[in-house]
Amino acid sequence: MAADPARRPIIVFCMKVDDTFGLAKEAAAVRPAGGDVTIPPGIDIDRNLVDIISKGVAYHNAELSEAERLFVEQKLADGAIDIVFATSTLAAGVNFPLGGAVFAGWKRWNFERRLHEAIPRAEFQNMAGRVGRMGQQGEQGHVLLSASSAEDLHTAKKLMDAADQEALGSGITPEQFGPLVLQILAGKLCNNRGQVFEFLASTLSASREINRNLSGVDHWRPHVDQQIDRLIAQGCVIEAVESITVTALGEAVARSGLKPETAIYFINGLAQKSPALAKLLPDPTDRSLNENDMAFVLAHASLASPEFTNAGGPATRRIPWRVPAPNLVTNPYAQRLDKILLFQPWMGNHGAANGALLLAEWAAGANRQAIEELVGGVRMGSVEAMARDVAWVLTGVAEIIFTVTAPALADEARPVALVDPTTRSSVRRLARTIRRQAARINAGLPGDILWATSLDLLERPRRLPRNHILSLRSAGLIRPIDIMNGLPDVDSKRRSALDAIKNPALANRVRDAAKRWKIEDRNYAKSIHQRRAAAIGGSEVINALYASRNHAFETAFEALLGYLAIPFQHLDGRGKIGHPDFLVTIEKFPSLVVELKSKQADHDMVNFNDATDVLRASEIIGMREHPCVTLCNPGVEPSVPGLVERCGRLCVVEVSDLAEAAMRLQEGTLSRAEFYNWLTTPGIALREDLPHGR
Repeated sequence: MAADPARRPIIVFCMKVDDTFGLAKEAAAVRPAGGDVTIPPGIDIDRNLVDIISKGVAYHNAELSEAERLFVEQKLADGAIDIVFATSTLAAGVNFPLGGAVFAGWKRWNFERRLHEAIPRAEFQNMAGRVGRMGQQGEQGHVLLSASSAEDLHTAKKLMDAADQEALGSGITPEQFGPLVLQILAGKLCNNRGQVFEFLASTLSASREINRNLSGVDHWRPHVDQQIDRLIAQGCVIEAVESITVTALGEAVARSGLKPETAIYFINGLAQKSPALAKLLPDPTDRSLNENDMAFVLAHASLASPEFTNAGGPATRRIPWRVPAPNLVTNPYAQRLDKILLFQPWMGNHGAANGALLLAEWAAGANRQAIEELVGGVRMGSVEAMARDVAWVLTGVAEIIFTVTAPALADEARPVALVDPTTRSSVRRLARTIRRQAARINAGLPGDILWATSLDLLERPRRLPRNHILSLRSAGLIRPIDIMNGLPDVDSKRRSALDAIKNPALANRVRDAAKRWKIEDRNYAKSIHQRRAAAIGGSEVINALYASRNHAFETAFEALLGYLAIPFQHLDGRGKIGHPDFLVTIEKFPSLVVELKSKQADHDMVNFNDATDVLRASEIIGMREHPCVTLCNPGVEPSVPGLVERCGRLCVVEVSDLAEAAMRLQEGTLSRAEFYNWLTTPGIALREDLPHGR
């Protein structure tokens, strides 16, 4: 088939990942070497993959990095690949015609039944459907598969029969009721057991079950009751005589998509370990500390959590099988941090220990070779997949912690582990740390350069790849002001880091993007806020807040507080040296000590020392226990978010984020208690952290 240009490219579907590598290597071995393969700047492609692509052969599976999969797909579309050996990953979403498909196998091992069985007909037809795509140029495609017995031949013919379609699946099953029941209750679609059952019994899945089962769906009711009992036991709902009420914990769990068991696992673990974890937070006075230890602890906790086990229902995520396969590998992180790990003993979960090691080094900025040498057989694609799953878990955990430690929440509504004020405060200070570590793990970058993922290059590709970001960091170009610097020596470093010989325009595009960093986002937010403010009588207030600096900034902030009907008093003035600017009182909560910091140029940012001045000022006036806020205009340096988390009682907020909160307050989608919670959670307050609108 491959000899006929009209039948290329050919996809060979394999049932095992290892077959894609082995068969591709065999096919490439008998083909002549081709020309050089051009790799896009900054993209890390495995050398073995590049070598076989030069011979018109490739492999495609879930163990390839996202960049590698996109690279193979682009080469296929360009006609540079004649044969690709792939798992079903290539059957989803490709939009180019394939000349033929060969099934190296069509049976897959069923671990529960302990036997090989044919893949579902719908999956087979989806895979075969990649050949001769409708609406695309190309002749009619060919699909080949083989059978080794009369029984297999009969099954193969049924798979190939495109006219005969499988019936739709069963949809909802009792095993899936766990998350569904909480979502139904949290969404206020039902408020008692009977209504929940009736709701599920009205679904299309229930209709199919009734058609198949003479007893209908009555057997679903015990499963519904079991899940409600489970939610009660986890503190997600409270059942009265005639109704069920969802707790703050239950609402937060429903929004996160996590299992209730995962929420309680993290809450209990953080309640015990938070004082020790706080010592891992970045400290500008102690360079021996690094964020990678915190990343390891949180990644390990995530991978050992109920999301990756059958606790409370089927696992929602799975650790790639190669990660625990080589048994436990030497793990300096786990050995050093043993006493503060949430899951004990760490040796009891090989997948969590090995996986956290990989993710800690990935977040530290280690290169591909260093990461893949840590755990034998694990490739970059598996690390990226774990990173996405762990980031998802940690983002949900951060939102849950943010909710259940809110100052306005009654102790009776909190998980038992957080009733003690000291424990609650200790856990609360980690909420924004957890969210930021989730972003680090997802991107695979150290915290000081994480901001560079938001650089907009305006042309494709619009974002810098990880390798280029790390190269800039290695060259000492870490802050926006460093990257935008036009001096000859800095320009030389920037061009070298970005391989300007192969891509001479990129260095200039990155420099310009650093100049624009945050300015465009701020201007966009400003335009949105101006439009919303016009409808609720706040245009002048919002315009002044964005435009003012220095003393005029204080006047604009006073106007905003007046607009929001929030009481305040001046703390500074003539003869009050070193005093903070304002004392702001929201409802009956402890007052906030507020300091305003501004810079004249839109590209200039407030640094760490300025951002933390308010802490020293609050101590001067005897308010060392009060929560503190630094409001910055236009914004803060990217190093500040990580450093201020250690301060414990300091929240830093930029003008554009405060403006968003102000708009929501006036529009009635944010309560004052939620606003106070947002401003008093240690770290940097982002509009993404604001509670969902009511």
